[in-house]
Amino acid sequence: MKVEFADIQWIEGLKDYIRIYLKSSSKPIITRMSMKAIEEELPSSKFIRVHKSFIVSVSAITSVRKNSIFIGAEEIPVGENYKDSVNILINKAG
Repeated sequence: MKVEFADIQWIEGLKDYIRIYLKSSSKPIITRMSMKAIEEELPSSKFIRVHKSFIVSVSAITSVRKNSIFIGAEEIPVGENYKDSVNILINKAG
């Protein structure tokens, strides 16, 4: 199944699988792939790893709190190891 980068809101890692949440569908796509593998496929200018189990589309982010990123009503945690890169992104955007 082909997925456009622009359609991806966020990706959630589940051990050997990933769940891809899309703007165009209420149901996520589940595929056997590692977070590392999908992260290498995605353009780093459009996507940011915010947690060991989450990658989000920069354009889909609606708000940011101290330890969370929001995509609409969906709250995604920001991991300790990823706080610096999230802060850099927010400072660039702001």
